[in-house]
Amino acid sequence: MDNKEANKIIKRINDLIEKDKDVGIVEKIVKKDNHFSGKIKVNYLNEILFFDIHVPYHYPLTHPNSDNISIVFKNEDYIGLNHINLDGSVCFHPDKDDDFDRKFLYELKCLKQWVRDYYIFNKEDDNYAYLIHTYERGNFDRLYFTNTENNFAKNSFGIFNYSIFHDEKYGAPKLPIKKLFRLGFNNGETDNWSKSFIDELKSKTCKNGLYYFIEEEPIRKKLKGRKGIETWSELKDFLSDEFINYLYNGLRREFSKGFFYENHLLLLIGYKIPNQEGYEEHWDLIRISKRNLPIDYKRISRKERDGSKKGFEYTLKENKINWGFTENIDYVRFFGRGKLDKKITESKILIIGCGALGSSLAEVLVRGGAKNITLEDFDNIRGGNLCRANYELEDMIFFKTDRLIKRLKSISPFISLDAIPVKLNNYDLEIISDYFNNNIDIIFDCSTDNEVTYIIDKLNFTGETFSLAITNNAKSFVSITGNYLTKQANSLFEYIENEPPSYFEGTGCGYPTFEANFNDINALLNVGLKIINDNFSKDKLNESFIITPDFEDQFRIDIEEYEYFYCDHNKSSIHISKNVLSDIEEITSAHYPREFGGVFIGFKSSVGFIITNILVPDEYKNGRTVFIRSPGTLNERLSEVHKITNGKIQYLGEWHSHPDGPTSPSKTDINAMKEIAKDKNITIDKPLLMIVEAGKLPFDKDLYIYDNKSLRKYE
Repeated sequence: MDNKEANKIIKRINDLIEKDKDVGIVEKIVKKDNHFSGKIKVNYLNEILFFDIHVPYHYPLTHPNSDNISIVFKNEDYIGLNHINLDGSVCFHPDKDDDFDRKFLYELKCLKQWVRDYYIFNKEDDNYAYLIHTYERGNFDRLYFTNTENNFAKNSFGIFNYSIFHDEKYGAPKLPIKKLFRLGFNNGETDNWSKSFIDELKSKTCKNGLYYFIEEEPIRKKLKGRKGIETWSELKDFLSDEFINYLYNGLRREFSKGFFYENHLLLLIGYKIPNQEGYEEHWDLIRISKRNLPIDYKRISRKERDGSKKGFEYTLKENKINWGFTENIDYVRFFGRGKLDKKITESKILIIGCGALGSSLAEVLVRGGAKNITLEDFDNIRGGNLCRANYELEDMIFFKTDRLIKRLKSISPFISLDAIPVKLNNYDLEIISDYFNNNIDIIFDCSTDNEVTYIIDKLNFTGETFSLAITNNAKSFVSITGNYLTKQANSLFEYIENEPPSYFEGTGCGYPTFEANFNDINALLNVGLKIINDNFSKDKLNESFIITPDFEDQFRIDIEEYEYFYCDHNKSSIHISKNVLSDIEEITSAHYPREFGGVFIGFKSSVGFIITNILVPDEYKNGRTVFIRSPGTLNERLSEVHKITNGKIQYLGEWHSHPDGPTSPSKTDINAMKEIAKDKNITIDKPLLMIVEAGKLPFDKDLYIYDNKSLRKYE
């Protein structure tokens, strides 16, 4: 930017400031670094405040290193007031605007609003504002902790334990970055990490530190705002003589090497802060150098003791406190921006198969707040897995369960993980059944292996089961739940015409695989899990469903959910679309209190039926206890559907309502089904019948099949 252009912008800034009668320039605006900088005076509501002002070159665009901050108004004397940052700048986030003048005047208005609310009237926000300390320069230690049981009494002190989780030097200046996780206290209080994460923490270097619970915030009480104390002498008012004595003697000689990390002792200062339940215990971190003790002492002569037995007097120096960073990442905070329903997060989950589908599902569940997952897979990781599963180059050769556990532990400190690194058929069914029913609430089968569904079908598993699969070329995503998983899978996959699996170099003749890229897999998986989670959150029964992306004529994703019925007499099943049931409910309600009905169309597989739609007659007679449909155009419409689908979709049977009546078939119904079964013009010899009890919400229904001269009921 040349001087001519810069001078034009400076003039523009001066003119805009002059427009606001409450604001004046104290030090002229000049071009400096990447800003136009100066000093202003705000004379507002009988208060006079001064601010350094920094306007970025590219105003009204924001600062390059911040999300929504443009003009900086700064005065370090105001640190400690609400909405003042650590550097003394006022914290507010004006809406983005490409109009220079309008935005500039608006930001001056925002500044005056801050003066009014937080300087003059000391407004307190609903959310707690954490104390801002002057942190030790060049040190970025951060200690993470969770909420405990709020059992600390005022002036209590003792030892806490922490793990050095991560220690590295970062950036060109090689700044030390240490991530420390608190494990708990010597009074028995422990942080609420998962068992898996605690084991991980304990495998690293662990140290002891000290804690002192002061109960009230460590602030300078005589100053305006909530300004944290900055020197050890100020901290004296919050600490007991007993603790100061203990700290001094420990620093001088009593604390072992286990208390020091790089010649520093960590001290946690605890106090109460408000939350929605009342209060919680917050902790700030102080680093104490062993080489620069903040405590002095002097010997007290016998004459000066005035009857006291104390031979020493301890005083805290004027040394600056080396505050460190802390962050409460309790479970509620960690997943505060979004998690899955608690019926998932609080459940003990088993994922069978840790390949393309299972590894992604595991990560989605962990990022959604899941607390307990067991992984089952017998296979190791090969190069071909990496393009679409959640593994890395360094994971190759290792078992999938081992490396996936490592990855998941790196995401959440609240996930407990276990592994079954062999096939389920390695165990007796009785052992599997006992283990599942005592240790598992939800099974996600991502194996696409019939042997797995065979095993699950034979178990008397009392939890929820979801058998998930993606067809070749990601044409469909299938979620099968409930009983008879294998039979359901055979019927549904026959219906959607799943292509044979593909063979690629490296998969081996015994391990063909479906073809689909990482994006396709996760796009379908995430929609599928969204459906399952939504049903849990609404206390709705999870049913089997199929997701089919259709990106040919228009971009859309079709989702078809099915209710499942099984007839033990002839071992046949019915999947009926919930959209079909919804249409029937709407149609029969519209005709209530008269009977009404129509025909089912759908797919007949080798093991059952899939009802995909209905057709309603255009010619019929109906009354309170009668429904007679005429052929009308039904036959023509059936022929057209049959032709369009190349014979895949056909006539399957009949449905009609019994207003306020039972869902059991009448003699008329039985005779009608007998005639349909005998009709040589109808291509199905075992037609279906559904009877709906109209007039009741949600409506009742029963499904039957006419087989061997009788109607057999589905359950």
